[in-house]
Amino acid sequence: MKAKIVIITGANSGIGKAATLKFATEGYHVVMACRNLQISRPVQQEIILAANNVNVDLMELDISSFDSIRLFCAAFKAKYSRLDILIHNAAYLNHGEKQYKLSPEHIELSFATNTFGPFLMTNLLTDHLQKSQDPDVR
Repeated sequence: MKAKIVIITGANSGIGKAATLKFATEGYHVVMACRNLQISRPVQQEIILAANNVNVDLMELDISSFDSIRLFCAAFKAKYSRLDILIHNAAYLNHGEKQYKLSPEHIELSFATNTFGPFLMTNLLTDHLQKSQDPDVR
């Protein structure tokens, strides 16, 4: 079986970075879906070296933006024929804000990032998840 393909959102720090390193070390083809490519590129290189796996891709995604999600999914589908694992790790938490921030679609940012964005992304990638060679994914 070919190496499994995994997308991890928010893969440049914290739990997402640790998961990316673990999957890359295990030989998976990892797609780091990150909002800021400038910050994420050095992390990508660090993981490639630490895991000894060049199959760590970096793609831009702002999970709070429907346009960004649609662009990401289209680019992913153009590059990859299937998706085996999708990990929604990116999150926005800033409780106690005096002024709520809004997504580009004018949805409160926490709700857009933590709920609506992952829902839309999963729906847009369902066809590629169904192509997984792993019977547990279907």
